[in-house]
Amino acid sequence: MIIFSLLKDRFKGMPWGIIVTCYAIIGIGLYNLYSATNASYNPSRFYDQIIFVLIGTIAAIFWGVFLDLKNLERLSLIGYILVCIMLFAVDIFGRSAKGAERWLVLGPIRIQPSEFVKFVIILIVARSFNIMKGFSEFSLLSLWRQIFYIGLPFLLILAQPDLGTASLVLLISGLQIATIKVRAKSLLTVLFITVSLSIMAWNFILYDYQKQRVLTFINPMLDPRGSGYHSIQSMIAVGSGGLWGQGFGQGTQARLNFLPERHTDFAFSVWAEEHGFIGCLILIFLFAILIIQIFQIADRARDSFSSLAAVGVGAFFLFHFIINISMVLGVFPVVGVPLSFISYGGTHMVTALSCIGIVVAVERKRHLSTTSF
Repeated sequence: MIIFSLLKDRFKGMPWGIIVTCYAIIGIGLYNLYSATNASYNPSRFYDQIIFVLIGTIAAIFWGVFLDLKNLERLSLIGYILVCIMLFAVDIFGRSAKGAERWLVLGPIRIQPSEFVKFVIILIVARSFNIMKGFSEFSLLSLWRQIFYIGLPFLLILAQPDLGTASLVLLISGLQIATIKVRAKSLLTVLFITVSLSIMAWNFILYDYQKQRVLTFINPMLDPRGSGYHSIQSMIAVGSGGLWGQGFGQGTQARLNFLPERHTDFAFSVWAEEHGFIGCLILIFLFAILIIQIFQIADRARDSFSSLAAVGVGAFFLFHFIINISMVLGVFPVVGVPLSFISYGGTHMVTALSCIGIVVAVERKRHLSTTSF
């Protein structure tokens, strides 16, 4: 009875709306993966994804229920140091995949440290602002901590090279910074620096295949059998779905292997082809509900760390959704960004569910502090 009572107290104030929406999307993702990978013949990836969901759920419960939010804030710096060490290790010992060194191989386990950066950067940025409570307005100079925290993993990920994940790190932390009061002059300076660095990156940093992706994004027919192939096949798959779709397991682009990376980056294309416009609306609606609920929790949070952490989680899901769907529809370059809870992948699934754990911790803290008065 004592153990049951303690567990009951731990699960007070849970944001059940977010949890139900999250696992509804995961259910769709598993259903879609079963079809995309022909799991009736080779179910290994399907079973792997179920294991990833279970591991991610355990991580979410740990971060959200059994670890106090204050301790999560304290651990963020240690976590940041660890992921930076892992990124250094990737650059030295990493396993190459599709032209990029993004994996650490530990026996049978493959880890993509750049995914963990997204989780850690949310916490470290929130913590860095929380210790600067005396500032009513921020200048560019006063943001040196945040610039360092963001810049180091950004450069390490860019060196792998993984432009998509590096950009997401900037976008997630950028939205967190956008919620605080920053001087207009500082924003203009950042804009100028960003444009200048973009020009320099195009000329001196980006690899030829990355430039080709941008050019074929503007016109996929420039290289229909090369870098434009993914976009063209994805758009054919989405368009062939029509209103109601071709039915479960009946998508021709996926079934006949025309659609590349159909279980990872282009999982949404499989869903669109098999379930049509109506199916897409249902999935988009669920993601919209999830993201709106997360930002509502951020708005209700009682302290700056909680609020900024929840904003970061909202940004995590928002930008993954926007970039992946835009990529699938051919309105954004193919940059290898997964669709959270839908695309196959262990590291991203664990990271995404860990982010849900942050939101759970924020809402539980607000609920407990409200009921204590």
